[in-house]
Amino acid sequence: MIIKQHGMVSLSIVSFLLIASLLFSLASSKQVFYQIKRAQNTILERQAFWNAEGGLECAFTELKQKNIKPTESAFSHACHDLAPSSSLMINSYPDVGEHTEYQLISRYSHNGSIQEINKSIGYGGGGVLSTIETSASIELTGSQHFVPNKTEDKASDGKYKCKSVVSGGTVNYVASISGTDEHFFTVDSTTSGHGGGGLGAPSFACNSAYLSNLFDPAKPPSAFSITPVKGGDILENETVDVFKALFNKDISEYASVREDIKNDTVGVVIGGNASDKTSGGWVKNCHTKVDNAYKNGKRRIWIDGSCALTGAIFGTAIESSNDEAVQLIVFNGVLFTKAVTYFNGILYQYVNTSFNVQTAWEDLFDQNSDIGVLPGGFHKHDIVTLGYDQMPFLAEGSVYIDGGVGIDAIGRTIKINGSIIPSYNKGKVTKHSTQLKWEKGSWHDF
Repeated sequence: MIIKQHGMVSLSIVSFLLIASLLFSLASSKQVFYQIKRAQNTILERQAFWNAEGGLECAFTELKQKNIKPTESAFSHACHDLAPSSSLMINSYPDVGEHTEYQLISRYSHNGSIQEINKSIGYGGGGVLSTIETSASIELTGSQHFVPNKTEDKASDGKYKCKSVVSGGTVNYVASISGTDEHFFTVDSTTSGHGGGGLGAPSFACNSAYLSNLFDPAKPPSAFSITPVKGGDILENETVDVFKALFNKDISEYASVREDIKNDTVGVVIGGNASDKTSGGWVKNCHTKVDNAYKNGKRRIWIDGSCALTGAIFGTAIESSNDEAVQLIVFNGVLFTKAVTYFNGILYQYVNTSFNVQTAWEDLFDQNSDIGVLPGGFHKHDIVTLGYDQMPFLAEGSVYIDGGVGIDAIGRTIKINGSIIPSYNKGKVTKHSTQLKWEKGSWHDF
């Protein structure tokens, strides 16, 4: 009997141990299963995180390559190489309008894992915001039809508050002695019957208060019997810094911009050696050197010193695309253009306040055999009497411009004398200067 009782005790103990072992195994299995599921969720969460972060990089690359802002319709808001749009969506804040800084927001959602990441991007070097922008005064002679920047601002009638000229001084029209039917005229869709830009009539309408028609009242153009009108599209006595607007840098940092252009595959620096110039600082045969550079595929052209240009050296038409847009920079010298005919892009000139303009013009006449282009509107003895000693920029003859003109020449006057038809084109203005970057605070902030 005692033996049977011992057997029952042993069996009970063994059964208890087996049950305990089984329960422990079940608990362990549940814990292992939990750990496996937790590891899987962690992996999915990290995948979601990296996909969201990859979306930001993808969006940044698209914006940079297309040279656009995230509020523009050309932005895809997706990255199909990384994930379908149903899983990955990229947006921005603000989500409308033109701004210099945005928050890029990348949201990835898949298999219950959701990650949203945002980083700041900034735009510098937006370029000029009017057809001509200069810190100098402007003297207009001849016949000019300006297609303005329509801007994003609208008046109460829904029409645009257009900008054609921004000047740090004054804007004046001076009729030529022998010319007829001459005036400065702002062209929009309502006045396109009288003229248009290089790509035809503009499709937008400016508010009537932002349209100008300048001429000599004693010699009114035949198509108009009204008095001259200087509209809101012409801004005077403004603070202007074109270099800053183009490159988002102070003029004291010009060497870094010059070096950037020099190292660009489509960039070139002309006039860098003293032997390339006359004693008065004119680049010898500048028009030929620029012509050769353009034919060799250079589209960012930096010129050290004064330069005289003539002929169809920038192509033979206004281009419908921005692909061949030129960034022409004339640094600390006089710029004289004579019947250049066509120019696609941004023309920029810088003139130091201490630069001797009179000496430069005198040198043009004295050493013209090395320069190759002579003005048709004045002679050497006219430089002071006609005020050219204060005019570092002179455009003569006919030319179509599609893009913009920016000139830093504080205290000076630029003169446009001829049949000049410039049109504002943001894409061509910013083709080589819009600088997109990650702002401070992103993972690129080292």
